[in-house]
Amino acid sequence: MKFKLNLVIICLLCLNYLKAQSSLIVETDSIRIFDTYISENSKENIFPTIYKNGLLYISLGKYKIYKLYYSDLKSTSKKIKVSNKFYSGLTTVFNNEIYFTGKDFVSSNNQENLVIYKGYLEGYKIKKIKKLPICVNQFSYAHPSISKDGQSMVIVSNENGKNHLLELKRTKDNKWEKGKPIFITQSNFDIINPTFFNNNTIYFSTNSSKGDVKEVTYKRMNDKLVVDEINVEKGDFNIFKITKINGIWQLPQKATVFNSEFDDLGVVFISKNKGYLNTFRYDNADNIFFFELK
Repeated sequence: MKFKLNLVIICLLCLNYLKAQSSLIVETDSIRIFDTYISENSKENIFPTIYKNGLLYISLGKYKIYKLYYSDLKSTSKKIKVSNKFYSGLTTVFNNEIYFTGKDFVSSNNQENLVIYKGYLEGYKIKKIKKLPICVNQFSYAHPSISKDGQSMVIVSNENGKNHLLELKRTKDNKWEKGKPIFITQSNFDIINPTFFNNNTIYFSTNSSKGDVKEVTYKRMNDKLVVDEINVEKGDFNIFKITKINGIWQLPQKATVFNSEFDDLGVVFISKNKGYLNTFRYDNADNIFFFELK
């Protein structure tokens, strides 16, 4: 009887997988990439996060405004309700806590900065929304991703003048405090869509991979000209992997298996070798696909 029950459970899981993932798009020696219900039924879909038995993701609606949706990968997506005064940008979830990128108007310098908001997901509505206290007015904070145990979060900030990955740690009294930068870009390159593979491995996407020098500026010091700044040409977005060894984050390495000649915007794992890839490469728009590593 126990054997039959286990067999039924395995069959149900396989059936759910077949419903959620559609036709095979491409296969190489190292990866298979499949369509999803999302990619087959809509375009302009931005980086997902795992939630329940599906995905939370951002999609460009008919009014050309990005909104937050939930998909069970088998039926029509449901819009997540959030007050119009918040811009529901990239999202991460732990239990019913939800963190997302939003805009914050700073009247003192007449500009809009990006900040991280925390709320609580009740059904298909976000409630009790508050800005994270770690956000400082003159800087931007975006692209939150929380670890599986809920004790760490990685975000993108420009606090030190350059975009960088910044790790946050949850304190015993359930607040977030800043750690040290994990990785700092050169010049003003973008970093987007970081995600935890585990507590010692983070994937993210950046457009800093082209590396062609565009302009060099100099300044005079002690009657000598020295290099002041090197401006490097921005390239396509590529996915990178960064690991922590003996408590120290190493230099990022390009995650070649996920990259193409197009913008590859991020990757999120549901297991060691399966997950979802956000890329521009297949239908002339950003979209979300399922992958299996071999």
